[in-house]
Amino acid sequence: MDKAPIKLSVTCMAYNHEAYIRDALEGFVSQRTDFPFEVLISDDASTDGTAAIIREYAEKYPDIIRPFFQEKNLFSQGIDPLDAVLFPAARGQYLAACEGDDCWTDPTKLQRQVDFLDAHPDYSACVHNSLGDFIGSGQDPKPLFPQTGDRDIGFDTVVRGMSFCFHTSSIVARREWIVRSPDFRYVGWKYQFTDYAVAIWLALNGRIRFLDRCMSTYRIGSNAGAWSSGVGQYYDKRIHFVTGEREMLKAVLPHVTGEQRAQTEQVIREREFELLYLQGRTEELVKPAYRDLFRAKPFSFRAVTRLKNAFPRLHRWYRKKRGYGE
Repeated sequence: MDKAPIKLSVTCMAYNHEAYIRDALEGFVSQRTDFPFEVLISDDASTDGTAAIIREYAEKYPDIIRPFFQEKNLFSQGIDPLDAVLFPAARGQYLAACEGDDCWTDPTKLQRQVDFLDAHPDYSACVHNSLGDFIGSGQDPKPLFPQTGDRDIGFDTVVRGMSFCFHTSSIVARREWIVRSPDFRYVGWKYQFTDYAVAIWLALNGRIRFLDRCMSTYRIGSNAGAWSSGVGQYYDKRIHFVTGEREMLKAVLPHVTGEQRAQTEQVIREREFELLYLQGRTEELVKPAYRDLFRAKPFSFRAVTRLKNAFPRLHRWYRKKRGYGE
């Protein structure tokens, strides 16, 4: 008798995740489902023991784990392993994602999400709550999003950013809306992120269901080389990230009309406001184009900004001393 077709493909990208990859792999193989699924994992030429651990699991679970070992690091060559390696190999009707330094923590995760999508064809994706684990902080992991019950997530929430909607490790989506990438996803890739663009694309092509159950862990600060590591601490990296979000959102505009366009333009203004602040151009924050955003800020922010504007030379000296440039 022929085996049942693969219903879901998991994509996992790993690079120097030796300390965490075993947790990710255990989260995959512990899933209890009534359908066949596969895990496509690309090791991007790790220099630690990541590849050896992946080989161990591929030998132990050959019906689940399908490894791809890169001889040269694709990311450093400007090649997306998802597009180049994993998406073409995926056989599932649905796609799920989990990075090698994150992990799934609930063995019912995939079954719950696939059951929902099977029963609701008008939804593009099913996601869930996740625990945020700030590595080295000494804090216990906690839910990334307020626990207010299962709910739908609309474009108006997703367009504001990933910190408002769901984490990548929670996504189970219909294959066509992941593999068929819009142009703005590649703008995100240029700035070393794609999750925000993928989330927007899912919201534009169906409804998204959020299950208020923590079924994965997102490790923040697990890899010093990751684009997101230290994003809130390092000036240049933050500038690069916010610029990327603004440019990606500009590329979204041709895909939206009406209320969605207005919502996108509002978030673009918010990113521009943040860039002006990061660049020290505080005098522009109080001009008419951004006045409503300025007035919505806490009193302390407004007061400090007005002091900076009143003493521009002192402000420039302070920024130079802190290494923020002119």
